[in-house]
Amino acid sequence: MNKIKTLLVEDEKISLITLKTLLNTHFSEIEVVGTAGSVAESIEKIGQLNPKLVFLDISLPDGEGFDVLKGCPEKTFETIFTTAHEKYALKAFDFFAIHYLIKPVTFERLHDALARYHEVRKKDEIDEQILKSDAQNVTQLIYQGENSRLEFKSSLRWDYYESRANKKLEEVILKSLAAFSNAKGGVLIIGVKDDGQILGLEKDYSTLKQPNKDQFELHLRNLIISCYGVPFATNNITISFPVINNHEICMVEIKKGDEPLYTTVTDKTGAMVEKFYVRTGNLSQEVVKPSRIMDYIKCRF
Repeated sequence: MNKIKTLLVEDEKISLITLKTLLNTHFSEIEVVGTAGSVAESIEKIGQLNPKLVFLDISLPDGEGFDVLKGCPEKTFETIFTTAHEKYALKAFDFFAIHYLIKPVTFERLHDALARYHEVRKKDEIDEQILKSDAQNVTQLIYQGENSRLEFKSSLRWDYYESRANKKLEEVILKSLAAFSNAKGGVLIIGVKDDGQILGLEKDYSTLKQPNKDQFELHLRNLIISCYGVPFATNNITISFPVINNHEICMVEIKKGDEPLYTTVTDKTGAMVEKFYVRTGNLSQEVVKPSRIMDYIKCRF
């Protein structure tokens, strides 16, 4: 079994010895490849050692653990924060922490944290395998159900509840595209209900000047270009139209974005406002607070 290369960031000697001893004694899958006691040293060690897991103390002599994540050009590891203060918990999860350990670290708490790490990694690997292996087998892809990298939408603009075209629904599609781009990328399938029922695009087609997939794709691409620009629509989006049970559906593959993507939507007063969406589990959600948006962007991009 390949060991998990792990970096321990901790400036308190007793806490460092305790954590390292627990890991070496009880968790054979962990390989402690290095330690660091400051923000600057941590960033340097991450670049040198390329760990897959970092135990990151929040309070460091030259800053906070959050500064370490902000200083990494690319985050290729999972993070478990360690701290004596619970007040940082919410902010830790804004930085994609998979767990939050309160000191003093005990075997039970450490066991739970590593169990969560394995759970997250396994889920990410399964989601990635599904998308890669089933990109051509759309039926199987739909059968797997929604996840962090896959979402279904019943339509682009046809409102099944009101039995009419509803342009507001187009904003929902754009939100999902942005959420995938701002996270790890993914696949959006239009013409499929949340439960996997195949609806097709016939209702959407009926709202267009020419009721066919070419007009549908043109309309969708124009929406994307209008909201996110030509480079994004050209380089980050792939659109195809698989046929399942005699129904055409639309599969949109979204690459992981290289820069943050904001979406302009209409608020309750009718005003146009910019919002920031990310993928959380199998949901596309708005990040509301500006400070959290900035923290997310510094860490993700």
